Amino acid sequence: MIKKIFHEGHEHARLKYNTKANADYWLEVLDTTKLNSAMIAMINEMSYFFFATASPNGQPNLNFKGGEKGILHVINDKRIVFPDFAGNGIMHSMGDLETNNKVSLLIADFNHNARIKIAGTATVIFEDAYVHEYAKFFHHYRFDRLIIIDIEYVLPNCPKNMYIVRDSIEKFDKTKKDLNIIQKLCGFI
Repeated sequence: MIKKIFHEGHEHARLKYNTKANADYWLEVLDTTKLNSAMIAMINEMSYFFFATASPNGQPNLNFKGGEKGILHVINDKRIVFPDFAGNGIMHSMGDLETNNKVSLLIADFNHNARIKIAGTATVIFEDAYVHEYAKFFHHYRFDRLIIIDIEYVLPNCPKNMYIVRDSIEKFDKTKKDLNIIQKLCGFI
């Protein structure tokens, strides 16, 4: 399974930057083909994650996915599912998945300095018969479709510098919140 994930560029970079021994150790001692019980427990507690897709020509796209605890549901140690929403209607992820079902997820628990990186293949479920099978996990959402991820590779990710995000959130001052930030970012004001 790992052979599908890594290519000669990864091996070249490990040699060039002298990380081959360290990478070889981790890839030998960890089972990177499925979620373990600690990963499943962490995922079940999360209310957000980052979802990456790519166009057929490799143009990457990254989205934040958030909601209530359990937004990402573990079906089993090789499969997860989450609801998808129309959002702004641009459909970056859905458009990519029409032609390239390879995806990555980054699940980051900033409170516990833990990250999990997942790579796999996505299947978009929008037929009522299949949606109903998983709808019980997401009864508090109005979603447009479900995305099932078949895990090909999973790895706990380095926790270095995660405290920076946590500290910035802890220092957030609601009185200084810019209520017009989206309009400004869009260039409307």
